[in-house]
Amino acid sequence: MAGLTEAKKTRKLIVLFAAITVLLITISIGSLLYLNHTINRFSDTLYKDIYRNTNLILRADRDLYQSSLLLQNALNPSLTVLQRSDFQQEFRDSLAETEKNINTIARNLANMESYQNLGSSKAVLGEIRQELAKFDGPFGKWRTAAGLVLSAGSLNDGEIPGSSSPEVYSEQLNDAHRSLDQAAQLIGIYAERVTADFQNQKSTIFALYSLLLFMLVLVIIYLVQRIVWLQSEMREDQALYQLIGETMSDFILLTDANGQILYASPSHSTALGYIPKKGDPLSSYIRESEIAWAKLKSVVQATPRMAELRMKSADGHWIWLETRVSPVRGNLSFPAQFMLVSREITQRKQYEERLHKLAFYDHLTSIPNRAHFKMYMENLLTNPDDRRQKFALALLDCDRFKQLNDTLGHLAGDEFLQLLSSELQQSVKGLGQAFRIGGDEFAVILHLGFAHEVLDDILDRLLQLFNKQWSANNGSSFCTSASIGVALHPQHGSTINELLRAADLAMYRSKSHGGNEFNLYDEEMDEDYPEQENSRN
Repeated sequence: MAGLTEAKKTRKLIVLFAAITVLLITISIGSLLYLNHTINRFSDTLYKDIYRNTNLILRADRDLYQSSLLLQNALNPSLTVLQRSDFQQEFRDSLAETEKNINTIARNLANMESYQNLGSSKAVLGEIRQELAKFDGPFGKWRTAAGLVLSAGSLNDGEIPGSSSPEVYSEQLNDAHRSLDQAAQLIGIYAERVTADFQNQKSTIFALYSLLLFMLVLVIIYLVQRIVWLQSEMREDQALYQLIGETMSDFILLTDANGQILYASPSHSTALGYIPKKGDPLSSYIRESEIAWAKLKSVVQATPRMAELRMKSADGHWIWLETRVSPVRGNLSFPAQFMLVSREITQRKQYEERLHKLAFYDHLTSIPNRAHFKMYMENLLTNPDDRRQKFALALLDCDRFKQLNDTLGHLAGDEFLQLLSSELQQSVKGLGQAFRIGGDEFAVILHLGFAHEVLDDILDRLLQLFNKQWSANNGSSFCTSASIGVALHPQHGSTINELLRAADLAMYRSKSHGGNEFNLYDEEMDEDYPEQENSRN
């Protein structure tokens, strides 16, 4: 049973680990899908940022080119003042739009700091910033010169106020265009680098997750194999326990705390002719005089206890069992608390009963013998004072019994003793107990729950029992009588020997008077019959 319980616990643990592993696989797959979705969304966001910045650079380059054309138109001498003013305003708006796009690109690059942790893209992002910084120099100079030209209103002999030639300002404009073109190219390179870094990290993460999933799948396969193996082992153990329960000679019962039967081994049918039913109370099968279940279960809460009990067989007979009652630990599905392992001892109990009868009952008359008399007296005398009873001890001796044996033979004497013992036992039934303590000598213990006058009546009836016509030995008749001596407890003694001595002296007085009478002990008998002083032990 212990092995089966351990196997069940192991199976539960394996099932738990398998469930955890499946949960981890599910979480891993979900995490992997979420990570893939996050990376894809991150890539889409990056593409949008790069596209927006690239578009801003192209718009800034276009606006810069448009500004140069508007500047040329504004300086045309054939224009009216109103036309020149319109071109100047458009020129200023175009420059402002260029500056606005460049500032927006700078802010966007600042927001792209989070992408710099992707390795080689850091350097490219720095180069983009450098190119935008280079754009500010030529663009600023060209914008300043253009402002001076517009303030002067015209070109004088091919010169612009401020000392520099128009070629120099045209070169500054070209440098600004080149910076924007280079920044646009670097943004494209940056996008390629960041995308490559994303793909590398994505591949690494996917490889690690794939390895983890593969290992978890291997663990699942191993756990499933272990569960299958344990289930097979449990089936083998259950088959083995069932085989043991069906073939063993001992009887096994499992009960709950209230004595309800949870399991009964098939071996019960060998001795009882049936198997106790599951769910029945144990008390319906066990003789309550042999075992009090409530008391027994309180005794065996901690340690096993041996008990002898009787169970009723199918034919109505009681079968003696020697039973070991042990506490066991069950579970919610099988709440066993007591296990009874029994073996039949009916034959042994019969032998014990025979030995007890041989030891404590007379083999000829079947009434209690001298050993039983001694045990009976000891029980009476050793009771506590508050439970000790008063009683009378009467010794009865058959008169002329030797003459009966000599004339009719020992078989007739034995038959007479059997008849006498049976009637004597019947006469004192409910009043006391009769014993045969010698050949033709009997003892009767009478419990004094009545007055002394009643005691005289009982003793008279005992005399009359002896003093009648007896028939034995195929119809031979004879007469006998009895000499009776009586001692009272506690007046005449407090020990067996003292009471026997007193009753013996009283019986000796009855014999000395010719028999067929009873006498109660008194102290004068000690002086009248000194030869009987030490006649009994």
